Amino acid sequence: LIYFSLFTLAISCGAASDSGSSGSSGSSGSSGGTGFAPSDLGGSWVGRLTPADPKNHEILFYFKADANGNISLAADSRGNEWAAANANIEADFLSDGKLAMDFFSGAGINKLHMEGQMAGSMSTIDGSYLYLDRMGESVEGSFEIMLSMGDEEFLGIDLSGSWSGGFGVGRRHNERVLSFELDQTGQVVAGSLMGADGIEIHNYSAGAGNFLIDNTTIGRIDDFELTADDGAIASCDFLLVDFNLGLISGVGSDTEVGDAVVVVRR
Repeated sequence: LIYFSLFTLAISCGAASDSGSSGSSGSSGSSGGTGFAPSDLGGSWVGRLTPADPKNHEILFYFKADANGNISLAADSRGNEWAAANANIEADFLSDGKLAMDFFSGAGINKLHMEGQMAGSMSTIDGSYLYLDRMGESVEGSFEIMLSMGDEEFLGIDLSGSWSGGFGVGRRHNERVLSFELDQTGQVVAGSLMGADGIEIHNYSAGAGNFLIDNTTIGRIDDFELTADDGAIASCDFLLVDFNLGLISGVGSDTEVGDAVVVVRR
């Protein structure tokens, strides 16, 4: 097997979401020998991609593999979703625990390349990645992913407290500031969206939205909506919750402000 170098891998610019592409997915692993087996990839894996440049945001990520180690789908908090129906997923898993994964759109564009090492516990994988972001820039960094315990991984978690972060496109200095308070059930108690100039754009009252986790295996919130007092609606196809429960991120759109990357921290 030939592994790609993160610094020599060529990437072509593509759209932020692969939802309109077509292709197939598959995974291959080692045969024979001792140590790790393809089946050790079976299950749902959740984690975080941390860019080397702190000006870029962390990206939340998950993938699912069947009992034979074949990766069937993956998604990240930048709005990308890869599945057998719309993309190609290539994975090589060796008996020494080394893993290489590539996620392509149907046009053959490499959106994400990952190389890592599974721990002896078979519950975590750490490594490095190369990613094409929404702005068409190549971003490299490190990743850590862990094997989900199943439905109970994000079941009944407490998201209460103050959350704040960016709502915008581009580097951090271009972002608007989204802040809100959540109760234990994930309901919005109060919040606001402020411009970079400090002027309030929206105010959010109690019941403006609910961060209830729909898929408790991977920490995914589907079809999220946040309704401001002035009637503006911010919506996201999905949001992801970090396994450390301190970060929520996704891609969405506000009816007044427009498209945005959402990254909020507790």
